[in-house]
Amino acid sequence: MISARKFVTTVMLLVFVLTLTVPAQLAYAAPMAAVQSSPDFSLSFFNNPQTVKRGSGTLFQIEIQPLNGFTGTVHIQLSASLPHGINCTCSPFDMQVSGTGITFASFGIDVPKPVATAPTGTFDIGVLVTSGTLSHSETAILIVR
Repeated sequence: MISARKFVTTVMLLVFVLTLTVPAQLAYAAPMAAVQSSPDFSLSFFNNPQTVKRGSGTLFQIEIQPLNGFTGTVHIQLSASLPHGINCTCSPFDMQVSGTGITFASFGIDVPKPVATAPTGTFDIGVLVTSGTLSHSETAILIVR
């Protein structure tokens, strides 16, 4: 016959083991309504960073991908603190984006050959694309060797 103390200890051990192994009941969660996403766009580069030698140039290709049916005009603004001697076609411009497919835009960099006018190094070119209240930015990296 088992003693009362041994029986209580066995029952307590069994309850403890069951508590550890039996998962708690899951709470009921009401179904959530589908979230409707607003039209937007993403911004990226096809070719970044770009490495050039003095005496050559390069073209940065911007990719604007419409999201959730975005269509409209985007304003592209470039800001560069390039040293004297490196030329950038950094004028602001507008592009029309349709709700299907990627829209490509580009800007060029010219690095003259004379060493005195075109320093070497790594330079950042900020790209800001806006449309109404939407705004996205990326940095183009130019490496001059």
